[in-house]
Amino acid sequence: MWIPLALAAGTLQTVRNTLANTLAREISPALNSWSRFGFNLPFSTLLVGALVAARGLPSYSWPFFLYCLGTAVTQLLGNVALISAFRRGGFAEAIVLHKLEVAFAAVVGVVLFAEVPTLYGWLGILACTAGALMVNVARTGGLVRWRHAASFGTAGLLSLTSGLMLVAASFFLKAASNDLAASNPRLGQGSFEGAAHTLFHTTWLEVAILSVYLAIAAPSEYRLVPRHWRRMAAIGMAGFAGSLCWFWAYSIALVAYVKAVGQIETVLSVAIGLVALREVNLPRQLPGIALILAGIVLVLVG
Repeated sequence: MWIPLALAAGTLQTVRNTLANTLAREISPALNSWSRFGFNLPFSTLLVGALVAARGLPSYSWPFFLYCLGTAVTQLLGNVALISAFRRGGFAEAIVLHKLEVAFAAVVGVVLFAEVPTLYGWLGILACTAGALMVNVARTGGLVRWRHAASFGTAGLLSLTSGLMLVAASFFLKAASNDLAASNPRLGQGSFEGAAHTLFHTTWLEVAILSVYLAIAAPSEYRLVPRHWRRMAAIGMAGFAGSLCWFWAYSIALVAYVKAVGQIETVLSVAIGLVALREVNLPRQLPGIALILAGIVLVLVG
């Protein structure tokens, strides 16, 4: 089950990030992020409302809400960093670099959470990471400039920060899902219902935090919502569907595995950068893309 969920999540995230990129230079990163969560909340509320009406309200613990808060804060920081990277660099570069999170997730999972990949899983994770670096290097002049993979500008550093924050968010939400399952045995580990409740409580916390921040720091930003609400609503819808897939997949499988298969987003994002945004030269991208796809296959085999 987690494999189609991860593939769907990566695809939907590509759609969401593409839409967010179209607004990156028209509104602030904070308002762009608010659109993702603010227009996500109605869908999350309707889904949880239907589940509660049909199945009843589950029991929540304080650790669950703390984990949801940790997810909200780190996901917000990661999303704002990524949108800021869009404003300072290319779309494909920002996506590729922040997708190095798969390597970060593998290391954090082993060190802190006893999530140990198989041999094929490690090879797939390394292949995905190397492929992402190759794509980045190819954007800037080919293999003779491998040093660029370790020398990032502001956009690159923001993208890497985004990846680190999103890795932290992934483990926080997995902990929230596990805690909810422990408090409600009827839900079962890795259930759709558990993922929906975790998503709802994470989302309203994100909306509350961002709304207060914007009201204090930039209240005039809200005047831009009527002008861009259609694209914001599309971002929210794609964000809701993608997040639900991510949350559900993380509760089932190793975080690093889910993120590795979700690297399909890198391939799709480069394709969008090539075809729609005309950012890079396709032939130089092919080796890296092939390595990412091979890595995904290795993870699936593992």
